[in-house]
Amino acid sequence: MRRAALITTAASAALLAGCASMAANPKPRPADAALAARGVECHTERTTGTLIAATVCTTRAARERQAIDLQQSKNSLLNGPIPTCPPHDMSCR
Repeated sequence: MRRAALITTAASAALLAGCASMAANPKPRPADAALAARGVECHTERTTGTLIAATVCTTRAARERQAIDLQQSKNSLLNGPIPTCPPHDMSCR
């Protein structure tokens, strides 16, 4: 049993070393001036739990829509109804 655990650990270490030594090949994208002329902005994002950042490009319309959605979410949280506990439920008090 111990031998199997050692082999598994060694295999995992070798796999991780191989993945870490490989360079990521980002997708080519147009020049920043060409993107800016079309109203596209790009930035890198690293999603929670990931090790590699991704480049995200959005149009002006998409950024405006995100801002509207964010404001609507904030408004619903701030101005929404206050939840109340049922009369005999002691778990939410």
